Parts: sequence; C-alpha cells; structure tokens
Amino acid sequence: MNDPAPILELIDAFRRSKTMFTAVSLGIFDGERPRGEAMDRLLDACVGLGLLARRGDEYINTPLADEYLARSSPRTLSGYIRYSNDALYRLWEHLDDAVIEGTNRWKQTFGTDGALFTHFFRTPTAARDFLIGMHGFGMISSPAVIAACDLSGFASFADLGGATGHLAIAARARYPHMNATLFDLPPVIEVAKEFAGDQVSLVAGDFFADPLPAADLYALGRILHDWPETKIDALLHKIYAALPENGGLLIAEKLLQEDRSGSIATHIQSLNMLVCTEGRERTLSEYSALLHRAGFRDVAGHVTGAPLDAVLARK
Repeated sequence: MNDPAPILELIDAFRRSKTMFTAVSLGIFDGERPRGEAMDRLLDACVGLGLLARRGDEYINTPLADEYLARSSPRTLSGYIRYSNDALYRLWEHLDDAVIEGTNRWKQTFGTDGALFTHFFRTPTAARDFLIGMHGFGMISSPAVIAACDLSGFASFADLGGATGHLAIAARARYPHMNATLFDLPPVIEVAKEFAGDQVSLVAGDFFADPLPAADLYALGRILHDWPETKIDALLHKIYAALPENGGLLIAEKLLQEDRSGSIATHIQSLNMLVCTEGRERTLSEYSALLHRAGFRDVAGHVTGAPLDAVLARK
C-alpha cells in the first residue's frame, strides 16, 4: 500500500492557508484577539501552525509572525496575504474553468471585465494594500536577484513597473555608484514615496505608453509573466530602442526548468497567472527567444534559490 500522506497533505493544504489568511484579516497578529470559543479554535490552530505560542491563557506571536505577519513589520507579507485571501482564493475556485477555457477568471469571479491591475487599483486603499504586499515579497527576492549578476559596469538603473522600488533599493545597496530610478503609474509612485527615500528617483508613467527614463540598465521584476507575447514583444522592442549600445535588461521572474520538471512552486505560480492575468511562467529558453526577437544578445539565466530568479541580457 502506498503512503497516502502526500494526498492527505494536499487535501488539508487549503485549510491551513485559509486559517492564516483569516487570522491576518482579523488582525490576530496585530493584537486583535477577542476571546470566545470559536476564536479560541482559530488561535489554537495558529499555535499548531507555528504562528502563535501559548503561555497560560495568553497567545503571543512567534518571531516568524512578528516578522512576516504583523502589519507594523517592515518585512510584512500581510498585504500579499490579504490579496491572496480577497482575490486569489476566490479566483482559484474557478481553476477548472480557467484550464478549460484558457482565460483568467475576473469576469466570472467579480463580474468585471478589467483584470488584475484594474481590480487592485479600484480604490487608493486597495492599491496601497496590494503594493505593500508586493513590497514584502520583493524584500525577500530582490537582494538575491541583484546579487545573481555582475552589474558593476552599469551606471544607471531604471526599474520599470517596480512598485515600491524594492529592486532599485537592492541595486543601490549593492552598487552605491548607480543612479536608480523607479518608473511606475502615478498612484504607485505616491505609495513608493513611503519606501524609496532619497536613494531612488521616482518618475510617474506607463511603460507601454510613455517614454522611458534614460538608463543603461533597465529592470522588469514580475512584469513579463503578466502579459501575452504580443505585449511582451512591444515592451522589449521599446526597451531595446531606449538602451545605449551594450546596455542591459535585468528580468526577475521564476524560471521553469527546461524539461518542465519543476519547481512545483513555479508551476503553481503559472496556474496563478492563468486565473488572474494574461500571462504565464516560462523557461530560460523561452525568455531567450523573446529577448533575441527584440534584438538582445548574451542572455544569461541565474537560479537564485529565492522566490525569483534573474535573467540578464545586453543590447
């Protein structure tokens, strides 16, 4: 008889996620802990998940929860968790339809034609919550992406669609000589002011529609996996035209293995792109084909061990 443990784990997995999502949504890790029989069940489950500890009748955050689940932490993932609870959890309910029809589920789930970013920017509060969630995720990945490549020969760095500027901040931290610019939509720039300080210049614009800021190294972090190839081709050609000779493009995405054997996190993320965007995750050879089509050369991929990998190409 085969061990059923992996199947039982998968059956239980969404319950564990939803337990954490609910605790974050209710402010449990920010000290909001009204007592009652049902609430105590939730608190005890969070103890079992290693997110809370119990001392007598008192529940306290574990160090893990203090760092990643408390809203006050600079490394919090609470925004990303709330986005997962409010949007992704509901979109994934219709994964079967997404697989059959090959399209995202925004219309089916929320009754709106606008997809990912229309939903997240529907109100200033929703936009800020999403961006802070991306910041927490970026704080984990961006330093590893910057460290994966030798960028010492570049003088100016422009992060296109860089949210709170975490990738530009990581670039400045490793290469203090670099001038760094964050280029994103006006509502995003307003939120980025809280994070970028005076180390990153902030420029408002749409990278599909507006002129790009001057730089000899552009970056796209978690951008290309959102879009179909027609939009990617247009964006890559635009970046190529704006770069000086020997300029570079740094891409931060999770790379699928060439034989498509893993990682499982990348495959799950590719399904996530199916339910909520027009895009997907890709292999290094697939990114190389897109880049070569735009004119880039010397494409090199680097697996970082972090949630995102790095691809560097040159003009």
